[in-house]
Amino acid sequence: MPTLGRSLSAKDGIYRAGIVGCGRIGCGFDDDPRRGYVSTHAGAYRRTPGVELVALADLDQAGLERYGGKFGVRSLYNDYRQMLTQEQLDVLSICTWNGTHLEIVENALNTGVRAIFCEKPIAESLSSADVMIRRCDEDSVILMVDHQRRFDRFHQHVATYLREGRLGKIQQVTCYYTAGVANTGSHLFDLLRFFFGEVEWVQGIYSKNESNNQNDPNVDAWLQFDNGVLAAVQACDVRYYTIFEVNIVGALGRLRITSHGFDAQFEEIRESTRFAGYRELHVAEAPLDPSGHREFMLQAVAHLLDCLERDQKPLCSGEDGRRALEIICALRESADARGRRIQLPLASSSIIIESR
Repeated sequence: MPTLGRSLSAKDGIYRAGIVGCGRIGCGFDDDPRRGYVSTHAGAYRRTPGVELVALADLDQAGLERYGGKFGVRSLYNDYRQMLTQEQLDVLSICTWNGTHLEIVENALNTGVRAIFCEKPIAESLSSADVMIRRCDEDSVILMVDHQRRFDRFHQHVATYLREGRLGKIQQVTCYYTAGVANTGSHLFDLLRFFFGEVEWVQGIYSKNESNNQNDPNVDAWLQFDNGVLAAVQACDVRYYTIFEVNIVGALGRLRITSHGFDAQFEEIRESTRFAGYRELHVAEAPLDPSGHREFMLQAVAHLLDCLERDQKPLCSGEDGRRALEIICALRESADARGRRIQLPLASSSIIIESR
């Protein structure tokens, strides 16, 4: 990986981390007893050696005190700027709505923060994302975006499996998601880029299946990749159930990634038992095992610390976050124009993305 050009090792071997935003991904998801794994920035910092969660900032005083107690954090702030000036943080997690990300990054860069772990989407606009990336580059600060599946070993193995051509020529890719083209779609588009590379063009229409956020609608889409792969992306209504699925049909079989990435099914080619002279797909033992240690947030924080130690760019950089945002903006532009094909990269975009 490219280096950042300076040593970023922690003083006394322990990095000091703080979080802006104690909502769901910052702290709250770990309240869910059904999850059974670390699902938040706070939980990941608490469980990862070499880093100490020393401060939280949030406007909600009750939530701030609650999660301060839950995660053993004594330094609590309603004003994140005060946290930045007083806590001498090495690592900052930004877990607020995307429209606030640029301001927080700019304030953090003035206080000596050396790595920023930013929630997705990276920003509300491409121009804001560009400023964030440029400012972090100028100050040699690591900017990592939380498209979690990139940090997961199973998804990394799938990417390698596909790049090695072990599924053969990709014939079709079909994906399903819920809860907004920016909120959940950002994860999906980043994962598709991770698997198949850069996108050449997109087309989208607003889905009749509703999102749970009127400012972040569902979009049904086509994504054409530079390597010729064509992906169909279809939105479902989250009021019925949640779904995140990638179905990859290759010349040598089919791989279905289901249950939000926690399960997978592989189908191999066999002679048909029903029709002479035909071959069919049959469920077989998967060449890639989705079981094992699958705690995305723990793996993400461990990777961020490794990037600090090795002076390297992360697997999901600010540039990667911008690419996902660019796809979202292009799809919104296409849907606004009733499905007009939009070529990438975009020279600019006036689209403002609101996600939560």
